[in-house]
Amino acid sequence: MAEKDTKKGRATIKDVAELAQTSVATVSRVLGDSGYGVTAQLRKRVLAAAEALSYVPSAAAQKLRGGGSRDIGLVIPNITNPFYMQTIQGISAVCYDRNYHIILCNSARSVERERAFLEQLYARQVQGVILSSADEEHSSVADFLSRGMKFVQLDQRFEREECACINYDSELGARMAVRHLAEKGHRRIAFASTPLTRWTRKAVLKGYREEMAEQGFQDEAAGLVFISEPVEAVESGSYEMDAGCSVAQQILERRADVTAVFCVNDMVAFGVIAELRRSGVRIPEDLSVVGFDDIPFAESFMPPITTIRCPSYETGRLAAMMLIDQLGDGSKSLNLNMSLQPILIERQSVRDLRGQAE
Repeated sequence: MAEKDTKKGRATIKDVAELAQTSVATVSRVLGDSGYGVTAQLRKRVLAAAEALSYVPSAAAQKLRGGGSRDIGLVIPNITNPFYMQTIQGISAVCYDRNYHIILCNSARSVERERAFLEQLYARQVQGVILSSADEEHSSVADFLSRGMKFVQLDQRFEREECACINYDSELGARMAVRHLAEKGHRRIAFASTPLTRWTRKAVLKGYREEMAEQGFQDEAAGLVFISEPVEAVESGSYEMDAGCSVAQQILERRADVTAVFCVNDMVAFGVIAELRRSGVRIPEDLSVVGFDDIPFAESFMPPITTIRCPSYETGRLAAMMLIDQLGDGSKSLNLNMSLQPILIERQSVRDLRGQAE
């Protein structure tokens, strides 16, 4: 079959019909795997024409035929945070294997942006979204659930049966961090965090307070919680590191007697360490630091950071599988609510004070 010379760009279904010398309706039936009323010879001619023209059916047409799309929305608060970058990799791996496409949206921690993105995804007939929400009230999720959209909430807790959630036992992780510091002889352990606008941060603080009490450090814990100032939408990737710098300044000004700082995540820990160094404080000789998440840079930082590992890549994989299950394209073998266990990773940012005067 002679190849048609199309100089107008992407070939259309009409071009295929003309080259195959048949109707648009027939081409649509053949390419849509509905061969009713089409002879084998004509089918072969249509497929050859489509191949010759490198014809690709439009996504919009496929949605109309299939009643939906193979697009999955992914809305996260900060695409520059390595924790979310690893999560995206896990989601992407599953979506590639299952022939789903990801539409990535960065809410920059803005509830308004988050809702606007969800509206856009709904308008595009996206049937499922993996969401790390900036909205404490989950009002947008409740709204879109009522419209039939499927969700998997990342590192959040939302008490509705129809909304799947995957998170970490953040309270346990915090208790592990404080217990580790206590075992190394620390009592005056500060807590450093960005604003407590997310369930996970509140859970980490709760675990910190519970373990401080369990260790008998209630008096020491008084006045040792340091929270950075709130901000609106955040475009800068340095937001959490900047928050860590700010908190470190507060600690030096108000509680220079602390021997260790437990940070709500590794990015905050990076900022804390950077600011302490600028002030002449040595890590861990003068002050110990523990992070949370175990992002890739935590191991190569100087010093390598002791932290609580949360398996972000595996979280992404499981989130994608949970959503695809809900969309009817999976094994239906996963629970709709999962909590992954944290692991203490010991490195070189904690000094052992046992047998020494603090």
